[in-house]
Amino acid sequence: MQNESLGLKSFKGVLWSVFGRVSNQGMGFIMGVVLARIIAPESYGLIAMAMVVIAITGSLIDGGFGMALIRKKKPSANDYYTVFWFNIVAALIIYLAIFFAAPAIETFYNTEGLVSVIRYLSLALIIRGLTGIQNIQLTKKLDFKALNIISLIATFISGVIGITMAYSGYGVWALVAQQLASSLISSIIIVYYNRWMPAWIFSKSSFKELFTFSRNLLASSIITSVFQNLYPLVIGKFFAPAMLAYYTRADSYQKMISNNLTTIVRKVSFPSLVPFQDNNERLVNAFRQMINMIALVNTPVLLGLIVVAEPLIVFMITDKWLPTVPYLQLLCIVGILYPLSSININLVNIKGKSFVYLKLEFIKKLLFLPAILAGIPWGIMGLVIARVILSITSYVLSSFFSLRMVDYSIKRQLADISPYILLSMFMATIVWGISFLIELPVALLLITQIISGIVIYVIGCYLLKLRAFFQLFEMFRNVLRNKR
Repeated sequence: MQNESLGLKSFKGVLWSVFGRVSNQGMGFIMGVVLARIIAPESYGLIAMAMVVIAITGSLIDGGFGMALIRKKKPSANDYYTVFWFNIVAALIIYLAIFFAAPAIETFYNTEGLVSVIRYLSLALIIRGLTGIQNIQLTKKLDFKALNIISLIATFISGVIGITMAYSGYGVWALVAQQLASSLISSIIIVYYNRWMPAWIFSKSSFKELFTFSRNLLASSIITSVFQNLYPLVIGKFFAPAMLAYYTRADSYQKMISNNLTTIVRKVSFPSLVPFQDNNERLVNAFRQMINMIALVNTPVLLGLIVVAEPLIVFMITDKWLPTVPYLQLLCIVGILYPLSSININLVNIKGKSFVYLKLEFIKKLLFLPAILAGIPWGIMGLVIARVILSITSYVLSSFFSLRMVDYSIKRQLADISPYILLSMFMATIVWGISFLIELPVALLLITQIISGIVIYVIGCYLLKLRAFFQLFEMFRNVLRNKR
């Protein structure tokens, strides 16, 4: 009964994460489409350059303490106070460093107008430091309903602000205002909802205990953030801002699926699998179920996106964004592998092997620089192909290290998910063939391909009796019964 309760609670967390992410990203997607039709790609390139700096430095704020608090079964009040004050001090120091370094960053990119954009956008780091604990507390409770409703409200209001300013001719500043408004609004609501207030307490013993686990996560987080942002950094340095905009637009579309799914799995899997950390058999069973669920959802969507990429881009954001298409198609392969790699890494953290996690990240990053150097002479396309190769390598390495934690090899993983991959490939082939068999307007062709893909895949899952499909269906039924 306890396992059923935990499983149902975790699944409800997944449902709210899915609902919130789909609603939030769907709304953000619509707002983004409107903005992309108004604002030039060059403005998006400026934002992407600034976000590289913010993303890299932002990894220092949490310091790995968030994961340490989530992993700890019963954090004390002093634990929360200590991490809160660490986050605040770190955020203020980082903001000041970015503020004074902004002219040098503009010189590095050789792009005018970047100083003010960076200085204003980096204010979001301070806002993030103020509400980090509230996010952690709601995550530990698996209260994704609240988190996602808050995010949805913030996305809507900030989107309206951005679109209004874009129509008024503010250009890049419409995008800056949208980002800052989203952070500020979500922070105000989460503070009001969670009702947690810090005390003037900084416990050295709490800091020491949490830092023992988080120091390796901090190091690996910094390394990961730097290397994840090397691509936009290199593209922004060697190519025009518009080219960076095409790449980041393609990357953001595939990440709407892969990264959101990964975030959902990480948020739900880490707290829900922690009770099994000392029972390998039960841990592997739960882990296998999550991998199958990832393959069930992620693989058909991204393979489908590959075949509908061109009509989708033209229909949504017009043909001025057509250079995005080939980048998007290749990056979808990265998106298929990323959640699988990520959940293998999560397994390492669940077992408390943060040093192994750091070692894994170090090995993967050793391969990163040679891949980028090899790709640069071939332009952005060469860099994207190198990224695909790196994602394959990353999954193999992550699976190898997780095998050392539990008995679940990459061979067994691939055997489990191969039916979903093969069915998705069959579906994508049929959908791709529709564009050659029928001549239709772009919008109608896109709708026909999407509906056909969904119908073919669902029927295929039913006929092949794929386990994750029926488990997902049964979980939905259980949730509905509980609501009644």
